[in-house]
Amino acid sequence: MRHKPIAGAFLVTLVCLFALTGQMAQAQSDTPTVVISQIYGGGGNSGATYTHDFIELFNPNTEPVSLAGWSVQYASATGTVWQRTELTGTIPAGGYYLVQQAQGSGGATPLPAPDAVGTIAMSSSRGKVALLRTTDLLARGTACPEGPSLMDLVGFGNTDCFTGGAAAPLLNNKSAAQRLTNGCTNTGGNGDDFQTGEPEPRNSISRAAECLPASVDRATPLPIQNRAALTVPVVSLRPAPSPTAISPTAISPTAISLNAISPTQTLDSSGIPLTSTLPVTAVVVPAGPYIRISQIYGGGGNAGATFTHDFVELYNPGSVAVDVGGWSLQYASATGKTWLVTPLTGTIAAGRFYLIQQAQGTGGSVPLPAPDAIGETAMSASNGKIALVPSTEPLIGVCPQDETIVDLVGYGSAECFEGSGPAPRPSNTLGLQRIDEGSRDSDDNRADFATFPPLPRRSD
Repeated sequence: MRHKPIAGAFLVTLVCLFALTGQMAQAQSDTPTVVISQIYGGGGNSGATYTHDFIELFNPNTEPVSLAGWSVQYASATGTVWQRTELTGTIPAGGYYLVQQAQGSGGATPLPAPDAVGTIAMSSSRGKVALLRTTDLLARGTACPEGPSLMDLVGFGNTDCFTGGAAAPLLNNKSAAQRLTNGCTNTGGNGDDFQTGEPEPRNSISRAAECLPASVDRATPLPIQNRAALTVPVVSLRPAPSPTAISPTAISPTAISLNAISPTQTLDSSGIPLTSTLPVTAVVVPAGPYIRISQIYGGGGNAGATFTHDFVELYNPGSVAVDVGGWSLQYASATGKTWLVTPLTGTIAAGRFYLIQQAQGTGGSVPLPAPDAIGETAMSASNGKIALVPSTEPLIGVCPQDETIVDLVGYGSAECFEGSGPAPRPSNTLGLQRIDEGSRDSDDNRADFATFPPLPRRSD
């Protein structure tokens, strides 16, 4: 659901589907957008880690927003009686705001210090949450709210009210509804904007997220970034040639130049002006067909894991087979500069996957499908860097300046990543999957990956 940004106003339409009647609600905002970014109703339930339910808000703007006089309100999936928690204070630019709700009898971990406290006992599986620019309680009998004070609405599970074509997924005691790309994704559809994942409550002092401006074409390749290192005035990007078949010895990638250039220059391929403070270390645009890292799972054999091994999965989105003989997959820790090499062999057929088995843990009970390549790298379940390279020579540095890199994914707290930020933090039970069955590739790790239960796929 979109609302008025700082510099303009527009109408927001909420589509609320009812079991019998079907209704359309409209809301208009005259303040910067604030969205509901996470919902968790399993707090204190059986198997839960956290003691409390919570609702998390996110501010995608570049300025803080006062929430004084606002409220979050909750109703059951088909209910018409709403419960309210009033908000105070300010949500920082690119920051989060944590609203603690009812405590259950289970769980062992308290939430981080909340920014607001309520007592609503939310369902762990289904319901609807509204963010309103008022503290007035929604009227009894309201199944699907509307009006100018409505800022955001999320229906989850089999609810009768939601935005877009479908509700956010059904949840459970161990899973939360999380807005994609750290809260930045906002297409106006709950089903498209949310995924399930382990609850990760963030408050107003948590690390801020930076959303790409709406005017930026997400198809334009973004640079591999190093949080701690390089700053250059401007870069130039040369478009890749038309796709042709490739082999390990025939790769001719183009790369971002790291030489200082006049501040008046722009990205050649898009014409978008760049400032003098763009942080980059490298970017690679391979010529012809290329292979993507489509799935990463480092929780294999850990506590709570199903699978016995870590793994990395590759995907060939092209129309021709690609020979990966002589290539390697390389891994380094989130801030590490030592890269561990797993050589690859064989061919990845067009539209097919390639499974690379890594180290085995002491837990789990399900072996991976027969892998296409085997390594012994013990990967972190939560933070790290993965690079696909058309050679077996180890990469150098925290964020390698190697123009032959075919793909790179930084995840969790990684210091090196493609685009605006690293991919989300996975866990012992959740891996990272490239969105749209491996086909999304905007050269932005944060936008292209989401957490999902691991689903290893091999070449056949």
